[in-house]
Amino acid sequence: MLLLLFFGLGPLVCAQEQQPRQVHKISKEEADRIRAGKGEKKKEKTVVPDTIPLFNGLYIGLDLYGPGAKLLGSDFVSEEVQVAVNLKNRFIPTLELGMGGTDTWSETGIHYKTKATPYFRIGVDYNTMAKKKNKESFLYAGLRYGFSTFKYDVATLPVSDPIWGDNFGNPGLTDDIWKGSIPFDHPGMKATMHWLEIVLGVKVRILRNFNMGWSIRMKYKLSASIGEYGDPWYVPGFGKYKSNTMGLSYSLIYKLPLQGRRR
Repeated sequence: MLLLLFFGLGPLVCAQEQQPRQVHKISKEEADRIRAGKGEKKKEKTVVPDTIPLFNGLYIGLDLYGPGAKLLGSDFVSEEVQVAVNLKNRFIPTLELGMGGTDTWSETGIHYKTKATPYFRIGVDYNTMAKKKNKESFLYAGLRYGFSTFKYDVATLPVSDPIWGDNFGNPGLTDDIWKGSIPFDHPGMKATMHWLEIVLGVKVRILRNFNMGWSIRMKYKLSASIGEYGDPWYVPGFGKYKSNTMGLSYSLIYKLPLQGRRR
C-alpha cells in the first residue's frame, strides 16, 4: 500500500517542479520611464548650487586719466568719481560724476573757455567672465547715457596795429559784406548736450580690495543746444564738440569688503 502511494505521488511532485516560473513583463513605455527616472536622479546629484549673492560688492573709483592728461599738456582738465554695484558678479550698474573745463586758444586766434562744470553718466556694465566665479579681474562691456549743461565763452584775439598802435579784431574773421575784420566777445553762452557711450574695459585686482581699471569709450552725440554766436570747443564729460569722439579712462578702484567675507 505504501509503495502504491509513493509511486502515485512521485510523478505529481516532479511535474510541479518542472513547471516554468512566470516572469513579469513590462512594456517599452514603462522601461523608458524607469530609465528616465534614473537619469533625473543622476542629474540632480551633479547640480551645483549658486553661491554668489545678489549683492556682491560696492565699487568706488577715482579717474586718474583726466588730471594726468592735463599734466601732460592737454587743453582741458576733468575730474571724475565712479560708484558701481556688483550684482551676481554679472551686471554692474554704474554712476559717474565729474567736472570738466577748458581754457584754450585755437589756431585761428579764437579763445574758448568753459569753467569747471559738473556732468554725469549712468549705465550698466556686463562682466563677460561671469562664469569664472570669485574672479576680481575681468573684461566687461557696457553702455552709458551722459548729460552736461554748461556755460562757455568765445572771443577773438585783438591785434595791435604796429603803425597807429590801435587794436583791431582778428584778421581771420572777416565781414563778407564790408570786408573788414569782425571782432567779437560773447561770454556766458549756455549749452546742453546728451550723448551715448559704448564702453569696453578691463578691471584688474592689484592688492586685496584695490583694483585698476582701463576703458575705451566711443561717444555719440544724441542732441545738443548751443549758443547763438559760436560752438563750444569742449563739452564737459564728452570731450571736443563734434558728432562723435573717442575717450579713455584710467581709474583706481576700491571694492568695499562684504561683511563676513574676505575677497
